[in-house]
Amino acid sequence: MARLVFYHHPQAENFSLKYSSASVAEILSQREQSDESTKLIGYPFDTPVYVLYEGESEIESAQEVDFDQEWLSDRIRDLPRAGQVVAFRLVELLEAAVDVRDEDEFRLYKEFEPQKIQQALDHVSWGAPLPIVAGEVMSNLILRHSLPNANHRTGIAMLQFCIESVDPDFEMPRTHVDDDTWREWVDPYIVDSKRLITVRRNNLRFKQLEELDVDLVERKDGIQIRLAEFELDMHWREALSEYAGQHESHCTDFAQAVLERAGRDDLLDRQGPTKQEFITYLEDGLVERDFREMF
Repeated sequence: MARLVFYHHPQAENFSLKYSSASVAEILSQREQSDESTKLIGYPFDTPVYVLYEGESEIESAQEVDFDQEWLSDRIRDLPRAGQVVAFRLVELLEAAVDVRDEDEFRLYKEFEPQKIQQALDHVSWGAPLPIVAGEVMSNLILRHSLPNANHRTGIAMLQFCIESVDPDFEMPRTHVDDDTWREWVDPYIVDSKRLITVRRNNLRFKQLEELDVDLVERKDGIQIRLAEFELDMHWREALSEYAGQHESHCTDFAQAVLERAGRDDLLDRQGPTKQEFITYLEDGLVERDFREMF
């Protein structure tokens, strides 16, 4: 039977795996050294494994945050114009998602970090073929994880806007969570994306688990990561680069699948937008858009 541990604490999803050991004394020592709130789980395998989880003691409800102009302006005033525009649209998308999805689905697990949006834009190959640009926009926004939640859903929306900036008549295939087509073709891309970004941030922690003969790590939403399928033995900086590259390729494949599913093979070799063309579309092309329809 596979030896499985949880990445997020099963009773507190905002607590995530930080350290593991076969020694009770060692895990208690790590707990004493931590400056964060902690929780412990002992997994009763034949050879027990003890896991330390760290996190915030409180999770804020998205319903309690007032995403008003003043709140947003205070957080994006130091960004370049491009970062401000993308941040504004991302928060609008988050608001729309909160408005139409189940409240329990939108707990705020982290602070809004708008400076990471600018970092994401700086790592896009603007003007490359459209699937590459759209895929990299999606990938880099997800990798930087700037929003408190819904980074994958808003990343898909930005991929859509990137395609629309080249062809405003483009009709996105349905990607609604409650649609059967989501489970058929979108969900596998999202699941694999979450696997990649989780391994990317935790290769050394997962290598430690692998050395303790753990086979599987399960993150929230029941997504399982089979450790033997990933290269873990590398410096954490190398892992950040390696898995970022894999994630970009994965999202580029998704962008290509979107175009093919939409019957728009004519856009596969089309040049993608420049950064300014994309920003102009976000500013001027979405003024009357009801983003709730996207969720």
